Amino acid sequence: MKKRTQFIRISAFAGVSLIISLVMAGVCLAGGIITVHGNSGSIEYMDRFSNTDRYKFGWGLDIEQKPGSFNWIHYSIPTIPFTKTRFLLVHYETGIPGETADSKIINLHVYDGKDVIYSNDSVSLTGGPAYTIIDMGSDKTINWGLGLSICSIAGVESMSHRLRIYAVWAEWH
Repeated sequence: MKKRTQFIRISAFAGVSLIISLVMAGVCLAGGIITVHGNSGSIEYMDRFSNTDRYKFGWGLDIEQKPGSFNWIHYSIPTIPFTKTRFLLVHYETGIPGETADSKIINLHVYDGKDVIYSNDSVSLTGGPAYTIIDMGSDKTINWGLGLSICSIAGVESMSHRLRIYAVWAEWH
C-alpha cells in the first residue's frame, strides 16, 4: 500500500510536470530565435531554373537559374499571433565557391499575412556563404503569419547562376 501511494504521488508529479512543460512549449516561440530550413522554400517560377529534377537537399535549397531570369523564393516562418519581431536573417550563397558568380539576391520582402510590412528593393547580395540581417527598423507585431520573400536574379554572363539558401531565421519577443 505504501509503494502504491508513493507511485501515485510520483505519477501525479510527472503528469503535472508534463502539462506544465507542454503549456510552456507554446510560449517558447514568443521569446527566441526560430529557424526555418532552407529546403522549405517555395519557388514561384519553376520554369526559370535548370535543375528542376533535384533542388532540395538535406542541407538546403540549391537552384541554378537560367541566364537573364529572376525568381522569388518564399518562406513561411512559424508564428504565434500577436508576437513581435524586428530582425530576420538569411544564410545564403551565390555561385560556386571560389568562383565569381553572376547571380545575386536583389529584393527582400517581409509579410504579415497578405500585408507587406517591410521591403528592401535595393540589396545586392552575392558571394558567401554569408549571412544578411534584415532590420525592419522597429518591432512589428505579427497578427496573421510571418513570411519572407527573396528575389534573386541571374545575369547573362557565362558564369555560375547558382543560389543556395541554407536557413532563414526570425527573432521573436
